[in-house]
Amino acid sequence: MKRLHLILLLLASFHTHVMAQWLEAQGEAKIINGNITQAREDAIAQALSYVTLRSGGQFTSVQRTQNGQLTQTELSLSQQGQVELISEQIQGDKLTLKLRVDVMQNNDLPSCQPQLKAAILVPQAQIADRTQLRYGNLGNFEKALSEKLGTIIDREGKASFAHVHANERLDIEESLIDIRGYRLPSWLSEITDSQYILLPEILDISTEPVESGLFGMWNNYPQRQFQLRLSLYHGISGEQIWSEYYDAPAPWEFERQATVPAQSNRFWASSYGKNIETLLSQAGEDIDKVLNCRPILGQVVSRVDNRVIINLGRNHGVKVGDQFQLVLQQNLPDRLDNMRAVASESRAKITIEQVTQESATALLQGANGAINIQINDIAIKI
Repeated sequence: MKRLHLILLLLASFHTHVMAQWLEAQGEAKIINGNITQAREDAIAQALSYVTLRSGGQFTSVQRTQNGQLTQTELSLSQQGQVELISEQIQGDKLTLKLRVDVMQNNDLPSCQPQLKAAILVPQAQIADRTQLRYGNLGNFEKALSEKLGTIIDREGKASFAHVHANERLDIEESLIDIRGYRLPSWLSEITDSQYILLPEILDISTEPVESGLFGMWNNYPQRQFQLRLSLYHGISGEQIWSEYYDAPAPWEFERQATVPAQSNRFWASSYGKNIETLLSQAGEDIDKVLNCRPILGQVVSRVDNRVIINLGRNHGVKVGDQFQLVLQQNLPDRLDNMRAVASESRAKITIEQVTQESATALLQGANGAINIQINDIAIKI
């Protein structure tokens, strides 16, 4: 049986830089094969995952397996506090509960000044083996996954928002992605005005074989794998700045011959769909940590006389009156004749006069420093 250990200690006295905050969260889970205890633990884990996303805390998960089966999961919360069960309700095969969690926040931790948000291009997810989608007839699963990932980034991201292009798939061979130092072409970010490109790769979505019981019925729901790799690339340089592997199998609760559209509420309301959504929420938090404190590099996309337009706007957090430093960008060939972006110092500055959702118009300051400013030069908020 899976055991859930919450290492939550209520301290008698607090440091002057530590503050407590009570948060409420709701979790729900499907009762499978009459196992209420398992459903309760899954609901608690879901509720706590919502708490950590809202508070900025971290949960550490340790999983143990035996003979290929998950036997134990331990969760611990980095910010120690108190947990109270407010209510629990069972309706049919669904268990719903509410928790009240005391989360302590340490103000001594380093924090960044409020910054701009980065636009992340999210194309259609790639999949290693499309034949695995036949089980459940999961049509358009790659598209649905990218859309869900973009929704979560928009909803929960503190350092970024998504430019979702779920209908467009990047034709990049996996062998190229695995090459150390591989760079994505910069035109991908230029045509979408994105600062980063997030590439989702579905590595495994297979279903474990199960033995049929009496009259061909399943004795238990089979486990279905979900293995995902996310890779984040810088839009200007094309360099990979982050990559993470996620693995979260869950029961497949549908009938053997059932068709389950990947964009349906039926799929995302299932234990398998909720498991994927929880995983994507964790991925969104990981991306936030990567982008936190990183300067947002906008680019000049138009210039007429002393007026320029940059590809940062209201969605990024730009306001009228903001000032930016312009940096000259040059593309130099390397030893393999691949172009690499190189930045050069400039004295040119701009002050924002008009702002739209995705761009801003500004006036160049200083005649001497503005002479060499060209399209694709870099803009950094000061």
